[in-house]
Amino acid sequence: TTTTTTTTTSTTTSEAPQLAQPNTTIEKNRLYCMVPYIWSPRFLHSYHAIHATWGKRCHIIRFFIDPIIGDSQVGYYNMTLASDTLAAAKNANLTLPNDVVVLHDMQRPWHSCEESDDEDKTCRNIWEKIWRAWVYVVTGKGGSTPAGSDVMVGANISEWFVKVDADTFLFPENLSRYVKARNWSYNDHHYFGHVLHHRVKDRGVPIVAGAAVFFSRATLLAAADSFQKMPMENGNEEDDGTCGDAFTSTEEVVTAICLKEHSNIIAEPTIDSQGREEISLIEVDDIIVYNRTAMGEWWYWEGKKRFPCHDTGDCLSDLPLAFHGYKDSKLLLGLEKEFYGSVMKGEKDDSLAKRNDNKLAAFNWLNFDRTYNYFERVRAAMRVAAKEEESGSNIEIAKKLPVQGKNRLYCMVPFILAPKSMPSYEAIRNSWGKHCDTLKFFVDPIVKDDEGRFIDLRRSQNGTKMTLPKDVVVVYHIHRPWHTCESKKEGNCRNIWEKVWRSWLWIDDNGESDSSEWFVKIDADSYLFPENVKNYVVDNNMSPDDHHYFGHKLRHTEDRNLPPIVAGSAVFFSRATVKGAAAIFREFKYEEQNMSVRKCMDAHTSSEETLTALCLKQHLGIDAAHALDDLGDELIAVSPIEDSLLWNRTVDGEWWYWKNKPKTDPTTGREVHNCCGDFPIAFHGY
Repeated sequence: TTTTTTTTTSTTTSEAPQLAQPNTTIEKNRLYCMVPYIWSPRFLHSYHAIHATWGKRCHIIRFFIDPIIGDSQVGYYNMTLASDTLAAAKNANLTLPNDVVVLHDMQRPWHSCEESDDEDKTCRNIWEKIWRAWVYVVTGKGGSTPAGSDVMVGANISEWFVKVDADTFLFPENLSRYVKARNWSYNDHHYFGHVLHHRVKDRGVPIVAGAAVFFSRATLLAAADSFQKMPMENGNEEDDGTCGDAFTSTEEVVTAICLKEHSNIIAEPTIDSQGREEISLIEVDDIIVYNRTAMGEWWYWEGKKRFPCHDTGDCLSDLPLAFHGYKDSKLLLGLEKEFYGSVMKGEKDDSLAKRNDNKLAAFNWLNFDRTYNYFERVRAAMRVAAKEEESGSNIEIAKKLPVQGKNRLYCMVPFILAPKSMPSYEAIRNSWGKHCDTLKFFVDPIVKDDEGRFIDLRRSQNGTKMTLPKDVVVVYHIHRPWHTCESKKEGNCRNIWEKVWRSWLWIDDNGESDSSEWFVKIDADSYLFPENVKNYVVDNNMSPDDHHYFGHKLRHTEDRNLPPIVAGSAVFFSRATVKGAAAIFREFKYEEQNMSVRKCMDAHTSSEETLTALCLKQHLGIDAAHALDDLGDELIAVSPIEDSLLWNRTVDGEWWYWKNKPKTDPTTGREVHNCCGDFPIAFHGY
């Protein structure tokens, strides 16, 4: 199996966001994801990876932890005690997000595991955590979140429930497809997953392997009832084959026993018509070559009905429910690329494995050809399933078609014409630039030729002839040169503000503000999705004849009594706003010494976002609008997407990116400003 290095994400102290409210408009086959977890610095990388991948596709997700957090280096803290909660934040920079539930009544500590290599029996008491977690889900008792009141308790919050390990990659949408295909009702008893039979001989029941254990609502209610009624007197003994609290890590066994004793519910295997498993208990690139005859009847095969694929390999379903065994969070992110990201979409991604056979993959997986072929089948099956659901689905999965005709997009790229920047120029023209209705690069009058000479295009007497591409516009009237940056002669060489306002003025003065309905000033290191821009303005009923100024809205400027801004990575104007802005800029005079960002005027500064917002607010009354999707997720990432996906407000703290942004939607209560929406507008930082 592929080996990578995991970097632990540090934690910071911050105000926890409010808990999101459940989406009550979608009531079919919602899935509650319950993740048993240990809150220790060395494990937190997986918390962030889950949120960046499959966790965002659960209807509800909660992480259930012991009351003891920390480790031997930062110290141990009992989160049941108010004093320890404060000490954890102050001394160890450890705070808990609001999707973490502390099970205060747990009796058996886990942290003694770290004290020695000899794993003490007290450190693997997963059974107690599991049964207490399910009781909390139904009753709200025995635990709490940092926010106090958790609105997402009670069996009616979802139709289906899964206990899923933190090293599992889950496919929540495939759960809905699985139960629909079998015409299952959540009001009937269903307890299902990867069924193992090796404990039948000593415990009398088949079990569902703990990687992903699914319950219908009816089964969850039965389970929670049995857990509250079971005897507790054997608290310091290994499980004895009966339903009771026990000193054990064999949670799968006791769960199966309780369901059988209490309600006669038996585990159901998640296999398709060919006997292929919907849940892989081991990394896919390993299990893909399993052969039952060659391996013999060990616990994995014992008691299972035999199918041909057991001896041929490739015994995994094309619409899987879960893959287990990915303790390295980078592998979870890799699977996200395989089935939801760049590999699934066939997009250029320099982080993908470099292979001589031109096959795209997140990693050079073990048993590559068989793994790649299986992943291809999964991708194909998921595309077909999404297409079949499109007509009656509340969530559009299929790719939207671009809106034609009346929503043309003009892409204005501030640029520096020099040999070292030409690869970027060619890359833009050959990628997203092709999808703009108009693409133009706006450059300073000082350019650099292939021999390293600076050429001032304003001076015709220099005798130099230089042919410029037709999509390059020279902003001749710029007073502040860029080229002194290279020699460090000028203290402030990033005078992007002058270039931006003069570029907008050029567009209007040359009649090009009538050539398109929508305009974007886009950085050369951004990746734009023009089709999604066009769909966005249509979906939001935006008219180019009204004033619109939108993008990724940042609000840290409010602390300096300045208006919110649109981050410069991608700044969108309607036609009316371009014309209005040009009228403002036409009155500017060159202010050689001015460096202020508090007045709408020419200035010696790189703060183009601030002055753009200030001018539009002061003269036209236009406020920055935030480009979010219907769920409140960001459509523009201001950093590389692989970084933005891992940002977490509670953990990262209120730095400028999060500053003053609302935490929840005032109507739905859902947490907002997470990265990223399904139909993004732009990514930045490439």
